[in-house]
Amino acid sequence: MPLTGDSTILVPVDVSITEPPDQVILDLLKPVNLVVLGYYPVPKQTAPAHLKEDHEAEAAERLESIVSRFARGDHEVKDVLVFTKDRQDTIDRIAEQHDCDAVFVPGETDTIDRILVPLRGDVNLERIVSLVGELVRASDATVTLFHSVPEGTDPSQGEFILRGAADRLTEGGVDRDRIDWQLSEGGSPKRNIIDLAVDYDFVVLGEAEPSLRDRILGAVLTPILEEIEKPAIIVRDIE
Repeated sequence: MPLTGDSTILVPVDVSITEPPDQVILDLLKPVNLVVLGYYPVPKQTAPAHLKEDHEAEAAERLESIVSRFARGDHEVKDVLVFTKDRQDTIDRIAEQHDCDAVFVPGETDTIDRILVPLRGDVNLERIVSLVGELVRASDATVTLFHSVPEGTDPSQGEFILRGAADRLTEGGVDRDRIDWQLSEGGSPKRNIIDLAVDYDFVVLGEAEPSLRDRILGAVLTPILEEIEKPAIIVRDIE
């Protein structure tokens, strides 16, 4: 199911430390609604209530400061403060509760000029392309669509997917000159994405297939995100 053009992205922020968002991220996320999740990590041996009692005021102040940097007039920005022993479980729960279309994953970059968008066939394709269109229309970034097919197979299906996604972006108002695509034949798709991401500033990935996931950032995506160390958005596969 494609997005409606009014997407909501979950932005998790560690409020136990001063962690202001980078300006390039603030600029990129301007065209979408946001749920800013301020999470305060709780050690295993500590009761969340005790930590909350001691640090809730300072955590709320930090979250308010961060939200104020995201706030702008034309899109909604909500905030949620949670003291948690399991960051990932909290991200999954809040994303579900607020019907978030995607989850932001922080990383290192000074600019966002080039966005890499790996596609896994038709899985979640409409939602990924819709969100990429929303983000790119409000920026000057270029987009590279990527797909990998097994060695020895007919590459025409992969080309069909990539050309179709490029056409959808163009129809959605993204200048064709800002879109290109790459098709890889053979090799590990995961390895290909990691190697390719070195030359990009930001990555948009689709959530792993529901049958394979136990979490939004499950066993399929976590190793990729850990290795590329670039900021990313994971588009959820929601029916």
